[in-house]
Amino acid sequence: MEVVALPADRRPEAPSAADGQAAGNGEARPRSKSRATQRLEKAQVAGYMVLRTVSSYSESELELPAFLAKLCETVARLVKAKKVAFWRLGPNRTLAVQAAPYGFAADSPVHNLRIPLSVNGQKVLDDVVVRDNVELVEGTSPNLDAIWQANGLEGIRNSIGVSWRAGDRPVGALVAYDSRRGFTSDDAWVLRVAAMATGLLWQYREAEQKFRSSSDRLELEAAARRQLLGNIAAGGDEARRRFASTLHDDSLQLLTGAELQLERIRNEVDASQQAAQLEQLETTLKQVEDSLRRLLDNVSPHEAELPLGLDEAIRGRLEALRAKTGIEVDLDLRLPQLANGAASTIFKNVSEALANVEKHAHATSIRLSANVVEGGVRVVVIDDGKGFIVAESANVPGHLGLTTIRERALMAGGRCRIESEPGAGARVEFWIPLSQ
Repeated sequence: MEVVALPADRRPEAPSAADGQAAGNGEARPRSKSRATQRLEKAQVAGYMVLRTVSSYSESELELPAFLAKLCETVARLVKAKKVAFWRLGPNRTLAVQAAPYGFAADSPVHNLRIPLSVNGQKVLDDVVVRDNVELVEGTSPNLDAIWQANGLEGIRNSIGVSWRAGDRPVGALVAYDSRRGFTSDDAWVLRVAAMATGLLWQYREAEQKFRSSSDRLELEAAARRQLLGNIAAGGDEARRRFASTLHDDSLQLLTGAELQLERIRNEVDASQQAAQLEQLETTLKQVEDSLRRLLDNVSPHEAELPLGLDEAIRGRLEALRAKTGIEVDLDLRLPQLANGAASTIFKNVSEALANVEKHAHATSIRLSANVVEGGVRVVVIDDGKGFIVAESANVPGHLGLTTIRERALMAGGRCRIESEPGAGARVEFWIPLSQ
């Protein structure tokens, strides 16, 4: 940054011998403020006003062009300029004025100018924008003045410009025009404060736009994923529907017929040994039938019927598990009234998690909690079983239920997290939004 010497008439004055003493009595009296001190105080006040104007933008509903116009007016008042404009660095290293510069008429050619940083081999604008060099000669920047006049901005008496940056990246320049008294190094300092604060604001705006863009993109990707999972589920439902129909109309009907035939045969057999064998065969057939009916319940695509409500359905499922396996249950249910879709999804996932514990965990206790969190229901199932390696669970036979839990939660617009280690039990957590 170029350092500019102050003119002789603006340098601090040396204190006189009489300063600090009253005439004739030797008493101390207040020192009068030097010109340099007064100028410094004025510059500090001006800088404060600029920063206050910039900070007010975050609390207002102004669009950025309207804010820049307001800031240009504030800067013009502080540096006693008739015109102030932000110039934006665009493609091909050209400068174009931002919307609504202060003090320029609507039909001024300034609105349509595109000025390259290097003009006729001279890098005056490049010095201002890239290197932030300010040249002041008798209250103006002669080289800048020549550029404005060459581009049709007639009547410009004086001008001064500073770099406008967003961090280390040049955004453009902030330029003031037509000061009645001429511009000073203090005016350059005020312009730099305004440009620096606006550069920080520009960075914030860019970051905010990137965040919104990323957020929108993630939402679109999430919606596409939910639609894909929904399509997969629809196809899966159709396949399960056909399988369930065949299972009900074919396999179970054949088993029922076999049981009836077995009953007739047993009634006709007198030998006790054969009767015992037939009774054992009947028991086996009933077990096969029960197993197939449970399979039919699991593959049914229809929503689970919960005539007693989700709370009672979960309690009933846990009581059946405890009666069958002896696993102790620690239960904490705090559930609101839920739509059928959400209740069905939660119950299916709970049933799947409990079935996984029953089949594979060899657990002695289960903790299950369900409560409202962040506009949805969070369910956590923890067991003290043998655990497993989560990354390998999808490839382990019998553990596809965990994948089903995760995908069912995602299809409902929720999320799922599964944690486990060998010998350390398992933790299944899923969250389902209340509004499905």
